[in-house]
Amino acid sequence: MSHEENKKISIVVPVFNELESIEHFHKELIEVLSGIKVDYEVLYVNDGSTDGSLSILSGLAGGRIKLISLSRNFGKEIALSAGISNSNSDAVITIDSDGQHPPKLIAQFIENWEKGSKVVVGVRSGKSSKSLIGNLNSFLFYKLFNFLSSTKTVPGSTDYRLIDRLVVDEFVDLGEQDRMTRQLIDWLGFDHHYIYFNAKEREFGTPAYSTKKLIDLAFSAMISSSPKPLYLFANIGIGITGLSFILGLSILIEQLIFGDPLNWNFTGTAMLGIMIIFLVGIVLMSQGIISMYISRIYNQSKGRPLYVIDRSKSIGISPKKIS
Repeated sequence: MSHEENKKISIVVPVFNELESIEHFHKELIEVLSGIKVDYEVLYVNDGSTDGSLSILSGLAGGRIKLISLSRNFGKEIALSAGISNSNSDAVITIDSDGQHPPKLIAQFIENWEKGSKVVVGVRSGKSSKSLIGNLNSFLFYKLFNFLSSTKTVPGSTDYRLIDRLVVDEFVDLGEQDRMTRQLIDWLGFDHHYIYFNAKEREFGTPAYSTKKLIDLAFSAMISSSPKPLYLFANIGIGITGLSFILGLSILIEQLIFGDPLNWNFTGTAMLGIMIIFLVGIVLMSQGIISMYISRIYNQSKGRPLYVIDRSKSIGISPKKIS
């Protein structure tokens, strides 16, 4: 593979409590980058780790290895944004530090970028190492996300991806507080190329993303990307109104006009109670969806910085904020 001498790649690695895995990951990453012979920098983003990961990262930092230490845990999506916005290169590759994203694919990412792709995306193949429940949750998430969102995402897409400097500059200008990095990059458009891979089993530590965090991320991504949930419940309301009218008219005709030939034996009180409970449930769900939109409007209106960098613990970077 040939590379223009003036081309440089930034590798952005968010880290949260990866004490057991980070040194093994770093060794594998540097071996791959050395074999490619590409000019590079590695930006580790410490996302408020509490297990000693920061100490390991501080020891690794120096020269091409840089450290961005956030003042507290802001979440993986914000950590990715911090790394991307502080990169200084022609393209950025984001990769997890838990070992499930194979660094050996970096050469393919760069090759496709050099051929003209502005975004190169790593996609988990169907042979995922996740549990049956995990695969089912992933399948349902992408189905629901693509149904509700105006931006379609390839099922299995990950944060293991390369983005050209042109995309990076546009990404940095995005001001969402509640964000899902892969969704925002897909929303920007540009030419995509997909590389399929089998995710490896996690060798060290435990996943930082709990089921609750994954659910929160899913809701945040869907709500921030589309107003369709609002319209969905409006349509449900219209449908319920229509069905209620048909049901009421049917009961009126069957019982009062024809004398209940089908023996439905509906009492007015029973029918009214069922309809009230059903409609109250729909109203509460609708209010819940609206509340989530309002909460995000509230967070956005505060105008707070997306993240805060602890400059005293960062190495080799010029901190800057995006809002």
